[in-house]
Amino acid sequence: MKACTWSNYKHHNTAKILVSITPNGAFNFVSQAWGGRTSDVYLTNESGFYEMLEPYDEVMADRGFTITEDLLLKNSRLHIPPGKRGQEQLSKQEVTKTKTIANLRIFVEQAIRRLKTFRIIKHELPVSLLSNIDDIITVFASLCNLYKPLCT
Repeated sequence: MKACTWSNYKHHNTAKILVSITPNGAFNFVSQAWGGRTSDVYLTNESGFYEMLEPYDEVMADRGFTITEDLLLKNSRLHIPPGKRGQEQLSKQEVTKTKTIANLRIFVEQAIRRLKTFRIIKHELPVSLLSNIDDIITVFASLCNLYKPLCT
């Protein structure tokens, strides 16, 4: 278990959770917790996220989130910031797209920040609560959904 959760970057054991938010910033998907070393693509495939998608849904993710083909199978579309692909500079169109995605990504970061404000998960979770982590995160995400919408 420790090998799956240990983070050399953070210097402690970590868990990873996939979340999705609606356009107004409410959580509409919260996966089960996985070891922090789990890849984003693996977590997305195994979490049940694809089953909640409907045709023509649009998904925003970080660069390097290689799920384009999986989303196409669900008739959905992925929006990620464009990469340089060996170029020294981005084109004007790519800069505009990057800014648009970054401005929307702020809401995702704010929703995640709200989730992390609960003291019990703000720091290291006591080992005695580890078996309840999925329920804890679900309750906290639900409480966050009772807050004022992030955007209208």
